[in-house]
This record gives sequence, structure tokens and C-alpha cells, in this order.
Amino acid sequence: MERVDRLPRELFGSHALQVGRWTSSVLFCFALLILTSTLLTYRLQTVDLSSLLLGIALATFSLVVFLLSRSLLQLRDEQRQAAHALDAKKASLLASEERFRQMADNIHEVFWMIDAQTRKTLYANAAYETITGRPLATLKTDPLSYEEVIHPEDRTHVLFRLERAMRIGRFDERFRIVLPNGEPRWLWVRGFPLRDIHGNIQLLVNTGLDITRQKEAEEEISRSLSLAESAWAESDAMRKATLALTQDLRMDNVLDTLLRSLRDLVPFDSANILLLEADSRLFIAREFPHRECTGQKYPLDLEIGDYPIISRILRSLQSVVVSDTQQDLEWRIFKNHPHLRSWICVPLIASQRTLGLLSLNHGLPGGLSSEHLRIAELLAIPAAAAIQSARLYERAEIFSEELEKRLADLRTAQNALASVAKTADHGAKRFN
Repeated sequence: MERVDRLPRELFGSHALQVGRWTSSVLFCFALLILTSTLLTYRLQTVDLSSLLLGIALATFSLVVFLLSRSLLQLRDEQRQAAHALDAKKASLLASEERFRQMADNIHEVFWMIDAQTRKTLYANAAYETITGRPLATLKTDPLSYEEVIHPEDRTHVLFRLERAMRIGRFDERFRIVLPNGEPRWLWVRGFPLRDIHGNIQLLVNTGLDITRQKEAEEEISRSLSLAESAWAESDAMRKATLALTQDLRMDNVLDTLLRSLRDLVPFDSANILLLEADSRLFIAREFPHRECTGQKYPLDLEIGDYPIISRILRSLQSVVVSDTQQDLEWRIFKNHPHLRSWICVPLIASQRTLGLLSLNHGLPGGLSSEHLRIAELLAIPAAAAIQSARLYERAEIFSEELEKRLADLRTAQNALASVAKTADHGAKRFN
């Protein structure tokens, strides 16, 4: 509308200038005519001095009017050129602003400007709505409402860093925001300052990139690496435990190695290895901590019928994890274990024969989990084989000792027979 109204004014101004130029030229020519005629008549002594002075004054006035008209025309031309230049700058500025808005509204990053003094938002692009889930109108109503978008756990730190950026002019943070539905997102925001001629920060221009997928991918990679490291450590511990269980076939060494290996993998408070003594009885073959260290007197054996949960495990041959013993109906308190709150029990089976049970205890509910049960079950396989081998080794040692004893008795008998035979031969010779 402003550009349309300017056109008649420019046409009117141009017409007025043309009229002024024509009028000043006519007056100048008329003044010169009067001055010339006055001078001629004066030379012919037809006019007096006052008429001559009047003609000179009129010519001077006409000259002044002519010069003023020329100056006004020149000034008008300069004003018109300045107006055209201003219009060109305004048009360029409007075009630049339109290009800026198109660019800002078509990028996927949040772009906004904050006043360095008040921290109020001065401008934000359309991506603000897409990423935060909030309309731009909220920033117009409340220019500080962007603070509510920041996750409560990150808000204090981010606002502190933003306040610092208003002074030093550098902002580079990764933090969480919260959508209206409560869904969290991750933003990477970088800011740079706009300063005045004195170097003071006036605006902080920020760009925010949604890095939620990148963050989720990083967390997934971190979890995978952690699982891989955990699996490698578990595999290495299992390998070492299996190797240790087979290096020495003495029963005491096998049982001690089993508890020591489990201690490195499962955070139990106490543990027991119970071996079957008969169909209705278990005896404690090994325990941690040792009775000598604790001063407690444990029973050497257990009646299976006194503990329903143990009876069920031996019948089903299925491992059990009890997260809270106070919530289990089959649980019975073990003697000298009144504070036991979580429990794992794994059958020890080798060659389809049940050798006993591996019992792990913890004093807190939930202290032992299904993951710990899985580890215990993995280690129970080579442990049962080692226990069976240790028993065979013990029997072989007993058989070897018995065999050596019988061989010694046989050699003694043979020596005695040889001695008797020698004595009989000697007596026969003397008789003959």
C-alpha cells in the first residue's frame, strides 16, 4: 500500500518541478528584457535613476528565483534518488527476510533467538512445534515458556549453562526435553552470540537438533558392549572354574573350587553344598563362610522331609530362585539362618544321577535373581561332573589301597610259603 501511494506523489512532484522550471525561466527572461530596455532608455535619457534601480532589483530577484529553483530541483532529484535507493534496500531487506523465513521454516533443526538481557524468545522457526510438540503461539504469549520444555532433571543445569552463555557467548549442550504426552527426547543445542558495536552480547542465536535416535543407538551400542563384556567375563570365569574343577580330583579341592568360583560370579552372602547321604537325608559337604570363621554350629545333615521346597526340587530336579522367602508358602527357616531372605537352589546331576544340591543364600529380598540362577546352573554342570569324578577317584584310591594291602598280604604269604618249603626241603635232606 505504501508503494502504491508513493506513485501519484512522485508524478505530482515531477509536474510541479517542470512548472517551477518553466516559471523561473519566464521570469528570468522577463527580468532581462526589462533590464535591457531600462538600460537602453537610460542611455537615451528617457527614464530616471529610480526606474533603472527598479529594473536592476527585478532582474536580481528573477536571478535569485532562478537559482533557488535550480537548487530545489537538484535537491528534489537527490531526494528522489535517495527514496528509490531506500525502496530498493527495503525491497532487498524484505526479500532477504522472506528467504530467511523460508529457509528457517524448511530446516529440521529448531532455530530461535533469545534476548541476552531478558532471556526472552524473540523468534523461533516452525521446527519448534515439530520437535517440542508445542505451538509457537506459546512463545508469543510467554517468551520464557521454553524453559518448561526442558526435562526437570536437566533443567537446572541447562539454565545455568544458558545464563553463562549470555556472558561468554558459547552454548553447546545435549539434554532432554519432554513432550506434552510425557515422552522424552534428546536435543543437541548450540548457540552463538550477536554483539553490538561495543562488543556487548545482544542476542544469542541457537540451533537445536533432535538426536533422540542417535542417543538411543548409542545407548543400544553401549548396552551391547556391556553385554558382550559381561558375556566374555562370564565365559572366561566359567572356563577357569571348569579348568580348576578338573585339575585336582580330590573332593575337598573340588568343593572349595566350586564355592570360590561361584563367589566370583554371584554376590551371595552364604552358600552350601549338600550331598545325598540317603534317599531321605542330605549332609553338608561344604559351606561358605566356614564354621571355624563364623563360630556358628551348623547341623551336619538335614532331613529332606522337614523342608517341602527341598523335597519338591529333588522330585522335579528343577532349579528354584526365591526372591523373598517370607512370601513363599513352602519355605521353612533353616537352622542358624533366620535372616535368609532370598535363596537359590540348583540340583547337582551327573550321568542322570542326582548327587546333591547347591544352595546360595542372601540376606536381602531380591538379592539373588534369575540371572544369578542361570550362572549357578551353568557352573553346576561341570561341578557335578567334577564331584562324580572326585567320588570315583576316592573309590579308586580306596580300591588301590585295598589292592596294595592284599598284594602285600599275598607277598607275605608267598614269602611264608617259600620259607616253609625251604625248611621242608632242608629237613628232607637231613633225613635222607
